[in-house]
Amino acid sequence: MPTCPKCGAETEKDDEFCRSCGASLATKTTKPPEKESYAQEREICFGEGERRKDYSGLVSFGIFLLIVGIIFLANPNVVSDFGSWIEKMTREKTLLRPYQGLIDSATLFFGLIGLSNFFLAGVRFMADKAMRRVLADILTGVALVLFSFLIYLYGGHVLAWQMVLAIEAVAGGLLIILYSLMRYIFPKKLQ
Repeated sequence: MPTCPKCGAETEKDDEFCRSCGASLATKTTKPPEKESYAQEREICFGEGERRKDYSGLVSFGIFLLIVGIIFLANPNVVSDFGSWIEKMTREKTLLRPYQGLIDSATLFFGLIGLSNFFLAGVRFMADKAMRRVLADILTGVALVLFSFLIYLYGGHVLAWQMVLAIEAVAGGLLIILYSLMRYIFPKKLQ
């Protein structure tokens, strides 16, 4: 069966135009067109030339391991405290307030992760001026530092856990909207 020379769709012998793409079938062929390789598609989509290697993911993983180490130094019993808390909730079949050590560890963890996002934003900006990723890192850092502060308030009995989640959900939604608007308003600067 003949095929369209442009898109490779099967055509009828008497067709003058392809039913799939509308191309003229004046020069019919039975051989389907060659598919472009992934590399060619990538160059078309993302621009030509060799891309620089991005080591920020590796730096980010190193920072994460550093933060986990700091958490274990600050509270060596964090794993056993977490296990005891889960076991107690299972036994009593109710949601219980975490131990203060777990609350403090969570406050420290999310605060340090948020601060590391600010650090990574600076590294990315200095390395290749990729403003889109810098903005995403900054806004993620804001959300995580806020979450850390809300957990701190929960630990001090200032907020209930439901309020912590509600405030963080609202803040996260606003930050996502802000990011989207900035990408829409400044599309060339945030590439």
